[in-house]
Amino acid sequence: MQALGLIETKGLLAAVECADAMLKAANVTLIDKTVVGGGLVAITVTGDVGAVKAAVEAGAAAVEQLNCVLLVSQHVIPRPHEELADLIGSEKPVAEDRSVEPVGEVVGEDIVAEPVVEAVDEDQVTEIVEEAADQAGAVEGYRENSLKLDSEEINKKRIDYIVLEYGLDIALDLLGSLKVTNLRTLAREYKSLGIAGRFISKADKKTLLLELTNYYQKTTKK
Repeated sequence: MQALGLIETKGLLAAVECADAMLKAANVTLIDKTVVGGGLVAITVTGDVGAVKAAVEAGAAAVEQLNCVLLVSQHVIPRPHEELADLIGSEKPVAEDRSVEPVGEVVGEDIVAEPVVEAVDEDQVTEIVEEAADQAGAVEGYRENSLKLDSEEINKKRIDYIVLEYGLDIALDLLGSLKVTNLRTLAREYKSLGIAGRFISKADKKTLLLELTNYYQKTTKK
């Protein structure tokens, strides 16, 4: 097997952006898109070690540009064991129809292959594109509305409502747009965070977002 590059994201929108950046950045092949559960999506590409590393870096950077909390993890396996192919599937592109075989006519002892038109499930492609567009529209629409909110309106009750009404990803997108001072003020309203008191006062934006993310992931599972 060639090198493997894996990136795990939160939400389909981030996964689509990630895959697009990876394929544009280097000569790699997209071999798998796995919906892990809980809104997590894993993207897997293969290719030469250098190309895979470049693709993973580009994909991770693209996701962080959307929102740093949407990037869960990234990893490169330079020399994967052959048996990993059974775990993640073969090294063929995910859109390839494996059931189609070349056809042609026999000339002497040779087979002259005829062009093969691969079958594409247009309904599935349309569904994926529409789902990504809907999620992108929801994020952008709420982001525009949130810019009109005063900082005094950013409180736990408001964020709880956004999580229930629009989903965790959009709530995290809103939190990521806040200043660290606003995040610290907001964090003090939560009694079950992993940090409290003066630790909140010293926490940076990344730490606060991580703690708030963990809080809502636990509460939404109940």
